[in-house]
Amino acid sequence: MSGKSFRMRAEHKAPVIGESLYLWAGNQFDLPKVHDSLQKRELTSRVDVYQLSTADWSSHLTRGTPPLGVIAYSCTTSHSNIYYFGGWCGHDYCYHNTLNVLNTIKMRWTSCSNVDQSLMKKGYGGMISLEFDGAEYLVIIGGIGSTPTVYHPQFQYDQLKNGRVNTNEQLLYNMSTGQFTVPSVSGQCCPPTSSLIIEKITTTGNRGVMFGGMVTVNGDESTATNSVYIFSVTHSIINWEILKPGAMPNEGLLPMDRVDHASAIINGDSISPILVVIGGTDKNNELVNECLLFDSITTGQYSCRKIPLPETVTGRYGHSLTAVTMSPHCVWLVIVGGCKELELKDVGGGVKESLITPITDTNRIIMIIELVYSEAGEWIIQSVLDGNDLTSKNYQEKYQLYSKTRTWWMDQLIEYPTEKEMKLQRYIQSLHQDLQVAYQSKVSLQESLVEANKQVNGDDSNDIMSNVLQEMRQEQEKLIEEKQIITEDCEKLKLKVADMEEKEEQYLKEIQIITDLRAKVTDNELYTTKLMKEKSQLQERVTSLEEQSIKETSSIGLQFNYLIPSMDKLDCLSDVQVAERKLFLIQGDKPQLMNWEKYGLRIGVQKESLLSSETVEVAVVALVGGQFQFPLNTVLVSAVYAVSLSKPLLKRLILEIQHCIDLTGQPALSHHLKFAIAPMSTPSLPYQFSIVEGGQFKLDSWYGSIERKEFCLVCILGEESANEGGNDVPIASVNGDIEEGEKDEEDKESEEEVEEQLNDEEEKEVEEQQDEKGDQEGGDDDDDSDYSSDKTSSNALGASGVEVSKDGEKGKEKDDTIITTKATGAAAAIPLLVSETENESEVSTKDISGDPVHKTLSIGVRKVITYAGILYYEEDRVEDLVSFTAAKKLNALTEFIKNEHCHAKIGQYLYFRFMPNCDDSPYIELIFDTPQKKPTTGWSIEPHIEPCRLYQDDVDKFGRKDCSLPSTCLISVSGSIDAVSSLHYSIPLDGVVRPKTLFIHRSLRTTPSTIHESTLVSSTGGASPLATVDVNKVKKVINDVLVSHYADFTSLPMEAVPDLANKLFALCLVNNAVRGNPSIEKFINEFKAGLTFQRKLPQVQEHCQKFLSSFIAVRGSFAYAATALHQDWIEAIRNELGFDFNIDIDA
Repeated sequence: MSGKSFRMRAEHKAPVIGESLYLWAGNQFDLPKVHDSLQKRELTSRVDVYQLSTADWSSHLTRGTPPLGVIAYSCTTSHSNIYYFGGWCGHDYCYHNTLNVLNTIKMRWTSCSNVDQSLMKKGYGGMISLEFDGAEYLVIIGGIGSTPTVYHPQFQYDQLKNGRVNTNEQLLYNMSTGQFTVPSVSGQCCPPTSSLIIEKITTTGNRGVMFGGMVTVNGDESTATNSVYIFSVTHSIINWEILKPGAMPNEGLLPMDRVDHASAIINGDSISPILVVIGGTDKNNELVNECLLFDSITTGQYSCRKIPLPETVTGRYGHSLTAVTMSPHCVWLVIVGGCKELELKDVGGGVKESLITPITDTNRIIMIIELVYSEAGEWIIQSVLDGNDLTSKNYQEKYQLYSKTRTWWMDQLIEYPTEKEMKLQRYIQSLHQDLQVAYQSKVSLQESLVEANKQVNGDDSNDIMSNVLQEMRQEQEKLIEEKQIITEDCEKLKLKVADMEEKEEQYLKEIQIITDLRAKVTDNELYTTKLMKEKSQLQERVTSLEEQSIKETSSIGLQFNYLIPSMDKLDCLSDVQVAERKLFLIQGDKPQLMNWEKYGLRIGVQKESLLSSETVEVAVVALVGGQFQFPLNTVLVSAVYAVSLSKPLLKRLILEIQHCIDLTGQPALSHHLKFAIAPMSTPSLPYQFSIVEGGQFKLDSWYGSIERKEFCLVCILGEESANEGGNDVPIASVNGDIEEGEKDEEDKESEEEVEEQLNDEEEKEVEEQQDEKGDQEGGDDDDDSDYSSDKTSSNALGASGVEVSKDGEKGKEKDDTIITTKATGAAAAIPLLVSETENESEVSTKDISGDPVHKTLSIGVRKVITYAGILYYEEDRVEDLVSFTAAKKLNALTEFIKNEHCHAKIGQYLYFRFMPNCDDSPYIELIFDTPQKKPTTGWSIEPHIEPCRLYQDDVDKFGRKDCSLPSTCLISVSGSIDAVSSLHYSIPLDGVVRPKTLFIHRSLRTTPSTIHESTLVSSTGGASPLATVDVNKVKKVINDVLVSHYADFTSLPMEAVPDLANKLFALCLVNNAVRGNPSIEKFINEFKAGLTFQRKLPQVQEHCQKFLSSFIAVRGSFAYAATALHQDWIEAIRNELGFDFNIDIDA
């Protein structure tokens, strides 16, 4: 044993699962007496596990948030989960009322309920799990705590002198529904009690026993008690019965009053339940050095017997006691920790504080009592093992012996017969007895007949013979009649026996099936034990890796805990704006391509990245913004993606991310595009991005690719010149450093190359602008030729012409370019002098007198970013509201914007680039005073802001913490009664590289129209108003049809249910708990629960479409089931509500 590695503690619990004891928190020396702190979290985030097979402790790091009630909590187990309720915080009178569960397989904490102020905050109570009404419940009883906010009339709440409240409040928690209920009580209910023990009587399923504790006396004082109660739960009613001591044996005794004691329940083969109680303190705060066995606790009267044990075992309080069944007639009682004595210290004012003296002797920290059931029919002590004994070879041999025989006796274990089976067995036995009696009667009659014949032959008297013969004949006739009756009864009995034997044979077959199942269960338990050992080893390895990763702070790479499901790893993201989440599956060793171009991402999987039998989850989140900090002189040109894997691959993944820089004909620009990453787990915001080397950017593609093995936040940045981009983080490489001189030369050459290409492109653009001037009409839906440079240069002069002149100057060859730009409105052309240097372009503005005014314009990718502009139409009572929204040309951003305008009609959309200007603050402006080609009589077009401009700086801010919505220009359009029937209003865009003109198309309304909840979204994205439809009626029809298919859906093959769970989870239709324990019934319940909260018809349609698509993605019978349900939904809604319920599914 490693008592050395065990933290001394008291007021804790040690539940057992399999062959392991799990110890969490408790009252410890080094536990900070504060509400919450990092040191406290560090202590409570670990669970100590004691392995009976090796008699050794191990410490395990848990995930999730542990409870704050760390002392005197209530605790019980269910399957592989441990439930914790309430508890004392460790400072002042701070108690808690939360219910949390620890999954011992994943070592993860989960909160089962939000903080409910109606539940009393308390500790020192009791909790067990019971089964009744077809469900499993947690039963929580008693305790002491702070003043409750809600008083329930069926319970008592006694306020003590110290301000705390002692109570007998009782709660029920349904594990299936996750709901608390307050039950009613009947019978002799216990008084307000704390520091008590309760145990489950497993032979009944819905009963428990309670003993001892601290009760209230004299109104506001407390004392110990020795009362024993039995309680049972049915239909949310707890019935109480107080047990009285029965006839005591010679060594019998009445139990002493006690608190802070520990107990365990023993349920053996063919014996009644036995309650074992060890230690505690009495009403005088003195130790109770005894071990008691309570028998006959289910009969209404109990007997109590004392078992002699050394004081090293019993002389303690605040400890834990756990019963581990080793065989049908052997139980190990494992006692852990506790305090050896209670001292009171005077703190002044007549107040005394208890001082805890924990047990520190390594031989006493953990001890095992071997309890065996003797032939005399009573439990006796076989041996007591202390710390030294647990490290000996004899202990290992003893444990191995029990371990080897456990499989055998589990196979031989005969299940207790049911009442029906016992009744059938008694009836068969009665028939056999009746047959035996009939046979004996027949033999007796035959003997009497023989005796009578002998008497007749020996008598010579005729009279006597005649009388005897007469009597014999009569007797014989009676016997014949009786024999006939008996024969008939025997035949009937034989038929009944044959029938019983047939039933008995069927029963034996069922018993054989049960025996076979038991053997399988045994094999599964052995395999589970093996997995638990491997898990323990793996958990230790993960803990070691986590500690090592914390030490290696110089590494920028992100370390992954591959035991965590991939989507769970992305839950740590905070203060981010999510566009969409997606879950992909990688299966087998073949190459795969996961296409998510809808949100600007493609993921390539190389051949033999996995074994052929393996499956790995890839979770991706597309982010449009958040608290991000990029390196100095960079600008974000893509969305940000968070990528994680559930398990590492053998080869790197290929990430292809969309950017908004057109590289066509401009190869030098690719040198200014870089990939950047940031860790997802950060101690403080913002997320710090660093540039990584590598990656490819093809000239004919809007995607850049990079191979990655470790994942985090990933994006693409564009490098700018000095004084632009980023937000005060210097550019750094995480994969290697480049000499400063070489880097400067590369930047200089690349910049010159870019500038030459930009000048060439601008010459072409200016010529095209002059050709197209006056002929522009409407936005170009697929205008991918708009992505030329922002620098304008030409030899022609005019409204939008450019004059270029070159002069040699100073020692180096530098160009001075005169640029004439088109002024807005009636302003005259302004000549600009551009002087190119190594890193920037200096622009000198010359006035009429020729005096230059210097202004610096930087060179970089920001000038060539491509943007998307979209028009939306929404009806706003009597007028139409037109929105023009602009954002970078990235699918993730445009999809996010479309979702924000999901009920609007999409109009014209276009792609553009901002025209640079002398103020270095480019903008686009919607011009509303342009002469119109078509009549607009009676129509009013009013922008909501003047001038109606969108600045590039504002558009680029979309996604930041202070700018969660895209830049938008709002325009109100309304028509009077006498207006022309159709409006075709042109709005030129000023400030774009190529002139564009938007057109607003509206028709005069014949009747007032409003968008109702039932407005359907057509396949083209528009809104089709129908007759008024009650969405609640639609949801009712959907539910009714789904219920009619319930039996068909629940009969689908169970093998594919986990795959369906993954599909539904990826679409956020089920939670993680349902995904971990999936079933068709739970899927349907989750779907119906989600449907309740869909308020509008498009939301209902989308909810149903996701549900059906998940079934279709599983293929086979699941796809057929979805198709049938889809058809029945459409037909039922058409027949009952009179409209077409259109949802598209890929069958």
